[in-house]
Amino acid sequence: MRKIIIPLLLFLLSFSVYSFSQSYIREIKLSGNKNVSEEKIFSLIKTKIGSEFSEEGIRNDIKVISQTGYFKNVGYEYEQKEDGVYLKILLEENPSIREIYFSGNRVFKKKKLLEFLGINKGDVFNEVKLKEGIEQIRQNYIKKGVNLAEISYEIKQVDEKVDIHIKIDEKGGRNCIGEIVFKGNKSFSNKELSKCIKHKRRKMPIFRGTFKQDVLEKDIESIKKFYKKNGFLDVQIEGKIIPVRHSLIKIEFDIKEGEKYFLGDIDFQGNLIFDKNKLFSALTLKNKGEVFNEEKAQENIRNILDIYYNKGYIKASVTPIPTIQDKYINITYYIEPENVYHAEEIKVKGNTKTKDKVIRREVEIYPGDIITAKKIKESWENLRALNYFDEINIFPEFTEKESANVVVDVKERERTGIFMLGGGYSSVDNVVGVISIQQNNFDITNPPHFIGGGQRISLTTEIGTEAENFTLSFTEPYFLDKPIWFGPDIYRLTHEWDDYTIERTGGDLRIGRRWEKFSFGAKFLSEKNDLSDVDIPSIRYQEGDLTKNSINFSFVYNNFDSKSSPTIGDKLDLEVEYAGGILNGDIDFIKPTIENNYYHPLGRWTFHSRTYAGWLSEDIEDIPIYERFFGGGIGTVRGYDERTLSPKDAQGYYVGGKTLFAQNLEMIYPLYKDMLKGVLFFDIGNVSNKWDFSELKKGVGAGIKVIIPFFNAPIEVYYGYALDEEPGEDKGQLHIGMSFGF
Repeated sequence: MRKIIIPLLLFLLSFSVYSFSQSYIREIKLSGNKNVSEEKIFSLIKTKIGSEFSEEGIRNDIKVISQTGYFKNVGYEYEQKEDGVYLKILLEENPSIREIYFSGNRVFKKKKLLEFLGINKGDVFNEVKLKEGIEQIRQNYIKKGVNLAEISYEIKQVDEKVDIHIKIDEKGGRNCIGEIVFKGNKSFSNKELSKCIKHKRRKMPIFRGTFKQDVLEKDIESIKKFYKKNGFLDVQIEGKIIPVRHSLIKIEFDIKEGEKYFLGDIDFQGNLIFDKNKLFSALTLKNKGEVFNEEKAQENIRNILDIYYNKGYIKASVTPIPTIQDKYINITYYIEPENVYHAEEIKVKGNTKTKDKVIRREVEIYPGDIITAKKIKESWENLRALNYFDEINIFPEFTEKESANVVVDVKERERTGIFMLGGGYSSVDNVVGVISIQQNNFDITNPPHFIGGGQRISLTTEIGTEAENFTLSFTEPYFLDKPIWFGPDIYRLTHEWDDYTIERTGGDLRIGRRWEKFSFGAKFLSEKNDLSDVDIPSIRYQEGDLTKNSINFSFVYNNFDSKSSPTIGDKLDLEVEYAGGILNGDIDFIKPTIENNYYHPLGRWTFHSRTYAGWLSEDIEDIPIYERFFGGGIGTVRGYDERTLSPKDAQGYYVGGKTLFAQNLEMIYPLYKDMLKGVLFFDIGNVSNKWDFSELKKGVGAGIKVIIPFFNAPIEVYYGYALDEEPGEDKGQLHIGMSFGF
C-alpha cells in the first residue's frame, strides 16, 4: 500500500509545480520600438517577469502605452510553454517630426506660434497633441481680436518622418466692429444698453472698434446684470458675431427680456435672536412695490449676515425663500445662527522671516474673545498696513462646539526693504534726487540678517534744486512687547527759499502709546537753526543761529474703515508744541494745531472733509519766519501758489502769520481699485495774524491721487482755480507732490 501512495504523491506534487510555473511570465520582449527606449516602456507597465499572467492586466498595460502618443499601434502576443508564459509586446511607432511649417501668419511670428502649438521638430508625431496645439493657436488669435481666423493642417510623409504644414487664413487680421445691434429690447433703448458694454463701434481715429471674445462674454453678463437690477430676472441674452466684409464684423445681441418683477412682502423665520425690526432696518431692498433689484437682494443677505457675524455667530446662514405672486416676489429669509464661537488659539502660518509675535500682536482677537467679522477685518487691515505680505488670509478653524482656532495664514513678500535711487518733483521743493535705504521689518536683535522683528529703520538723502536733506530714523512700534512706539531721529534739513535759506540740524526722541482707536505721544526735540541769505529787510534781525528745544504732545482718535484708503469714518489729530521756557533754548512759543478728516460714502463716490487750523502764542516779531504759518497749495488752499497765503510786510514780502485755517471739501472717485483716484475739490482758508474769517480765500479744481501700497506718501497732481486771487496773481495753479524710484 505504501508503494502505491508514495509515487502518487510525487506525481501530484510535480503536476502542481508544472501548473504553477505555467501561469507565470518567464519573458517579456519588445518589438518595433526604435526611438522610445525599453526602459521607458517597461517603466509604464505593471506586468513584470515573474508576475502572474493576466490578460486583463496586459490589456491595461497596452492601454497605458497607447496613451503616451508615441505609438501608432500597440498589440501583444504570447506563447505558453511548460516553464511559463513568453510575452511579446508589438509596437509601431509614430514617426518623428522632421519640420513644422506655417503659412499665412502675419499677426504672430513662427516662434510665437510654436510656443502656442507646444510641439517641436524632433518630437514623436501625435495627431491628438497637434489638434490640441492648433486649438491653442486659435484661442490666442481670438485673444488678439482675430476671431474669424481659419486654421488647417497637412501631414506629409518623408521617409520615416513627417512634415507638418499649418495653414492660417487670418481673414484680414484683427476684427473691427462696424455695427452693434440690439434685438428684442423693449424696455430699454439701444443707447442705455450701449452704456453697459465695453465694445465700441469703429469710429476712426478715436475708436478702432477692436473685437475680443472674452470682452463679448463680459458684455453679455453686464447687460444681464443691468436687466436684473431693473426687475427682469428671467432675461436671456445671446451674442453673435456676423462677418460683414474683410475684417469688419457686426455684433448682434438677441435679448429675451421676460417678465418684470417687483418686491412684495418680506418676512424673517428661523431662530432669529434679533428683533425683526433690527433685521428689516439693515435691508437695502425693502420697500414693497419697488422694482426687484437682484444686486440689492444679494446685498440684503450680506447685511443680515453682518449683524450675526459681528455678534460672534460666524457660522450663521441666511436662506432666502422667494414666492412669486403675479409679478410680485415675496421673500422669507430663513435664518439659522448656530452658536457664538470663542477663540481658542491664534495660529500663525506661512511666515518664514517675520516673527510670530509681530503678526500675532496685530490680530485684534485674543484667546477667549468672541470671534466676529469686524475683528477679523480689523486684523486683516492691520496686517496689510505693515506691507510685509503679498497674501493675508484670516479664518476660523472650528474645533469643539463653541470654540474655534483663528488661523492667520500669510505669504511674505520676497523683500520688505527698499533701496530707492530716484527722484521726484513737488510744487514746494521742485526737482529732488533721492537715495533711500529702508527696512520696514527690521530686527536689531537678529544679526547678521536683521529681519523679522517689525521695527522700522531708514536712511534717506535728498538733494534737489532747493532742498538738501539727510535723515536717519529708527522706530520700535512695540517697545517691551506693548503697544508703545519708541524711536529716535537724527537729521539735517536745508531749504533754499526765494528770500532766505534755513538749515536745521538736530535730533528727537519719540514715544507714545496706542489703544484701539486712540493714541497719545510725545516728541522731545533739540535742534540748531541757521538762517542765512535773508533778502527780506524786515526779518534780517533773525539771521544767524538759534537753538530750539521743544516737546510736542500729540493725541489721535481714528475710526477709519481702512488705514490706507478710507471711505467712512473720521480721524482727529491734535498736537501742541511747547518750545523754550523751562526747556531753555533761543525760541519760545506754544503752537497748537488741529486736523480733522471725515469720510462718507455716496454710492461709488466718497465725500472727504479736511479741516486744519493752527495758532502761535507769541507776538509775530518774536517768532522766527521758519516757525510761522504759510498757506497755498496741497494741504491748505489749492489754486494759489505755495506760500502766497500769508501776511505781507511793508515791502510786500510774504512773511508768514500766527494763525492758519483751511477747509478742504473733496469728492473722490475710484478710477482703478484703491490705487488711482479722481478728485474734485473746493478749498477755503487763509493765514493771518489774528483769527479773521472775513478774508478767506477760495479755490476749486480737480486732480488725481495715486496710492502705491509699498510707499507711504501718495502721488498727487491737482489743478486749482483761484476764486479770490489778488491783482497780478495767476488765476490757476498746478500743484504736484510726488516721488519715485528707478
